[in-house]
Parts: sequence; C-alpha cells; structure tokens
Amino acid sequence: MSIGIGGVNVGFTGELDDGFEKGFGSLFARRYLPDVSTGLRGRSDVLIERFRGETFRVFSAVYDHLGRDEYKIESAVPSAYGNEAPVFFILQAAARAGAKVGRIFVTDSVGVVARNGKAVLFVGYPHTGKSTMSVLALASGMPVLSTENTVVEVRDGGLYIVGGTDVLVYDPRVEGIYEVEVPYDEQTRSGYRIKDLRGDDRRRRLLEGGVEIDMIVLLHAAFNCMEASFSRITGRKVRKTLWYFSTALMKGLDYYEPMPLHVPMSEGISKNLRLFLETASENYSGRMFEAFGNHRAVFERVFEMESP
Repeated sequence: MSIGIGGVNVGFTGELDDGFEKGFGSLFARRYLPDVSTGLRGRSDVLIERFRGETFRVFSAVYDHLGRDEYKIESAVPSAYGNEAPVFFILQAAARAGAKVGRIFVTDSVGVVARNGKAVLFVGYPHTGKSTMSVLALASGMPVLSTENTVVEVRDGGLYIVGGTDVLVYDPRVEGIYEVEVPYDEQTRSGYRIKDLRGDDRRRRLLEGGVEIDMIVLLHAAFNCMEASFSRITGRKVRKTLWYFSTALMKGLDYYEPMPLHVPMSEGISKNLRLFLETASENYSGRMFEAFGNHRAVFERVFEMESP
C-alpha cells in the first residue's frame, strides 16, 4: 500500500489489516499533509514498516538506503485528539524525502492566486492571520492553493507552488468582523470551522502546472488592529526568514509525542535548500514584505501591490 504526500510516494508494510494507512486521508490528517492521494504504484521514496501498538514510537530509521528512507514504527491507527503523532511523523518523513528531489515543504504558509495569475505566499507563526487571509481570499473568489503547508519548487529562476494542504480551519469570528461568508463543511470540537478544498477543480488544475510566486509576505496580523504597515525584506534576511519555514518540518520543529526525530541533512538536501534560499534572496528581495496590522487592510494592500 502506498500513499502520495506532496508528490512523495510513501509505502507501508507490516501490520495494516486495521486500516492504519487510511487514517492519513482523514480531514484531520489532510489539514497538515499536502495533497494526500491513495492507490499509488511504483517505487516508494519512503518505506514504513508498521507494528501495532498503543503508543507511538519510531524504533528504527535508516536514511538514503538504496535511494530511500526506511522506518520501523509502533503505532495505533492515527486519529484526531487520540493518536495524532503518526500524522506529524509522516509529514516530517515526507518533507525530508521531498527536499531530496527539490520539493521544499514550507510550513506555516498559505498560497493564494492573485488577479494576475501568480501566487502570493503568506508565511507566519501560529495565530498571525494566515487562515483569515485564506477566508478573505475565498470570499473574494481567489483560489487558495495551500492552507497550512505549501510545496514549492525552483523553476527557471523563480519559485513555484506545486502542492499544498487542502483543509482550511478558521476562526468563525472572521465572518462577523469582516462581513464575509464562506460555506464550511464541519466544525472542530472548539468551534473552529473546517472548509475542505479537495473538490476545487480550479485549484487542482493550477497545481498541476504549478503557480509562480509573485510575492512573499511574512504576516503579523490581528483582529484588534486598525490599519496596515509594511516593511521590505531584502538580502540575507530573506534567507534567514525562509530558512526556518523551509526546514522546520524536516527538522522536527513541529512537535509530536514522544519526540520528533533528528534527521540528517544529506548533500542533496543541502544543495536543494541552498538553491531555494538563493533563488528567494536574488529574485524576491524586492517582493518580500513583513506586514503588520488589520487582516483586511493587509489583504487589500497586498493585492494592490501585485505585479501586472
């Protein structure tokens, strides 16, 4: 059995008769795992042997063995609120495998397609406004390419979004505060709304070809702010800022129990990360901004600055 995660083929062996691998296609898992697909064939980039157990642990990890990473794990079936660790482990494993072939998993990020057909990549630490930007975009008829983790490739001297998560979880207050309405599919236990974008054919078609990033915005937005202000990010600060967002997933900075793996950086990974950061620094120094203020004011200002 194999599943695709952000263009990475993850194969499973071992004790699978309880539907273990199906847990990675749930709404909860797809909130974090980019572009989950099932029924894949061919050689796996990551091979996981699973043993049934009540707790989660990785008790064997072999990297770059015959071109792939191999793990042995003990775990129950992945589930929201119950056994979430396997989801974040799989995300870490896929991020490392993706980086080996130049598919960089950018954490804490949202991709939106502007009117010029190019993408704005919003990055930001938790609770800085990324989901609200997605809601405002959907309410404005703009395609949302990724909702939490974005897959980016370097092409022809630019950065292209080629994948991303397709489940949006957002605070319902955004609708009342900004007077917008977005149909939603479910709610979390805490009342946050869930919008499933998997059935969006326009989004799927855009990702098939990849969408060039026109601008990168580091968000610091909040409901109780008034206006918006911007600060241009250039040179080394572009690389320094994106280093965190492009390496956090594979380095295990997205915590899971009992402790994320410490994975090695291969020569191929280092080369692809360096290319990603150098491309960002050279081509986006004039198109990367730090944004502060009210969500709507930031949103409107950003899409006024898009290239023709």
